Amino acid sequence: MLTFTIRRLLSIPPLILVVSLLTFLLLKTAPGDFYSQQEADPARSLTEVLRQKESAGLLHRLNPSQLQTLGEFTDEGATWSFRDVGEKIPTILQDGIIVEHRLASRSLLNFQVGSTRYQCDDEGVVYRKVGPIEGFFSWFFNALSGDFGRSYKFNRPVFGIIAERLWNTLTLSIAALVIAYGLGVPLGVFAAVKPNSPIDHTAGIFAFIGLSVPTVFSALLAVLFATYSGLFPIGDMRSLDYHQLSFWGKIGDRIHHLVLPAIVLGTSAMAGYMRQARGNMIEALGQDYVRTARAKGVPHTGVLFKHAFRNAVNPLITMFGYSLASLLSGSLLVEIVMNWPGLGRLVFEAISAKDEPLVLASVLISTLLLVFGNLVADLLLALVDPRVRLS
Repeated sequence: MLTFTIRRLLSIPPLILVVSLLTFLLLKTAPGDFYSQQEADPARSLTEVLRQKESAGLLHRLNPSQLQTLGEFTDEGATWSFRDVGEKIPTILQDGIIVEHRLASRSLLNFQVGSTRYQCDDEGVVYRKVGPIEGFFSWFFNALSGDFGRSYKFNRPVFGIIAERLWNTLTLSIAALVIAYGLGVPLGVFAAVKPNSPIDHTAGIFAFIGLSVPTVFSALLAVLFATYSGLFPIGDMRSLDYHQLSFWGKIGDRIHHLVLPAIVLGTSAMAGYMRQARGNMIEALGQDYVRTARAKGVPHTGVLFKHAFRNAVNPLITMFGYSLASLLSGSLLVEIVMNWPGLGRLVFEAISAKDEPLVLASVLISTLLLVFGNLVADLLLALVDPRVRLS
């Protein structure tokens, strides 16, 4: 088991590298970036916007001597060049005539020399656009040291934003997982003990409804129920007077806000676990060792839980790692519809705003949760089932 654990842990860094690189390249292939709309806004200073891009690591400022080495190049039908006159800002020439910096920036806002792209601000400062591979490894090595950059949208360190939202999503996912396993597995076992009985048919109806109704539709129905009944709060994870409550009052308030989203998220997963538990138990109850135990006079409860259930539970443990990942991804729609301040909603907002550091860090955290969830599931399976040898 120790060898297996070490092998799995050693496979995490290459996986993180590949997932992060693919995510970064996909973000770069999308047209525009977070600052594109600001650049097109005439009310915003172009110099200020480009300096923000420079501080974000998207641009690299060039000095006059570096610009002079570019030589002459053609852009929009005119021939341009830069001349180093010993000042901080170079002289810009269009067809051999000196041009004012503000006028030149309108034509040289985005220009290309060879395969490299550049931008020029109102003051004549020229920046080189950082390429995708260069930008990725710059971000990746900073991330290894714990610096995930600053969010473009929130102008705050990414790690702090994710830490706030990740706990909210984990709370919701764990609560949904408790509901899914706590109700799905016992219902599946009871249905398997008495197949084709009213209990079995009722459980089958619940499983059919849970698997066929989309999560987003269930969330909308839950919002309507909370609106008309007034039994549950709508949105957020605490009330407006939260800080005025006592310690136990604060815990009760959070649980009150958590119940409805957790039920919505756990219902569809519960249906799947119930069907899986029912099928595994029916198969286990038909095995020879169960018939032998009954022939020896083992009590009915001993046959069910000591012999049949211990073998039927193995596939459910294997599903645990994937369950955590599916709940994290499925919580996206629930968080958006029910206004739950979690990581899924944060990722959606970050992708909409093209906030690259926030998206990359969120994908990185989600990948780590998936990997460690699968590792925990494999280790639990090895502890429960002595036939499994992980070496």
